[in-house]
Amino acid sequence: MDIFKEIVRERDAGRPSALVSIITQSGSTPSATAARMLVRADGSIAGTVGGGAAEGRAIMVAREVIATGQSQMLAIDLHENPTLDLGMICGGHLQFHIEAIMPNRTVYIFGGGHVGFVTEQLCRTLGLETVVIDDRPEFANPERFPAAVSTHAGPLSEATAPLSPNASSLVFIAMRGHALDQEALAWALGTPAGYIGMIGSRRKVLTVCKNLTAMGFDAEAFARVRAPVGLDIGAEGPEEIAVAVTAEMIAHIRGAAVRVRPLTRIMGEGEQPKEAALRAAAG
Repeated sequence: MDIFKEIVRERDAGRPSALVSIITQSGSTPSATAARMLVRADGSIAGTVGGGAAEGRAIMVAREVIATGQSQMLAIDLHENPTLDLGMICGGHLQFHIEAIMPNRTVYIFGGGHVGFVTEQLCRTLGLETVVIDDRPEFANPERFPAAVSTHAGPLSEATAPLSPNASSLVFIAMRGHALDQEALAWALGTPAGYIGMIGSRRKVLTVCKNLTAMGFDAEAFARVRAPVGLDIGAEGPEEIAVAVTAEMIAHIRGAAVRVRPLTRIMGEGEQPKEAALRAAAG
């Protein structure tokens, strides 16, 4: 198996992984220097660094690397750790380099107005790629967003046709009306994007979620949706709203969402809007 082709495949799918390489060895060890193993996010592997419990330890650390995005070194002394030997090898010393392989993240921004404009700038400052979509050509064009990967203008059914988000993609919806937001959200729910955020008042969020529920979307479909989007920082104006939105994106990327206070959690007297919408639709 070509490990590097597997790395490309995982990155194209938007899934993080970790590359484990033996960089030094001494004594009798299970594999030669430069042996490599790819550990996928689900714990499956491609290649090997010798098998046995030592490889199992490397897989465990690799999964930590995938979760944090931070590469690590792992040293194993098989004389001092006989439980890692399992009779497969006769002692020795191994040093692994476990490298985080993180996919490029693209933010799909629906709405090139004031909030979308500032959000796009902040996302690029954070090292995220951006794609801007708007039904109005004057709000989604290379002149207005010169550093975006691409801009797409026109009816959303046409503007979204060439787009293909993956599991690491983020979607931010800030269009100019309920109908357009609803159309953009319906599209986003049909993609594997890991993060979907929609701007708007509590009433708007409830209305859109209720409408989509009536269209056949079930509760599980809304698990990725942050609505209203952003962290609760008392934001006012496009610039502060963009800060709140991008801060929530960072929390999602870093796996810190449970440690922050998003607006979603404080709407509807503690009940999440999507849950309120589903309950209302069902009742």
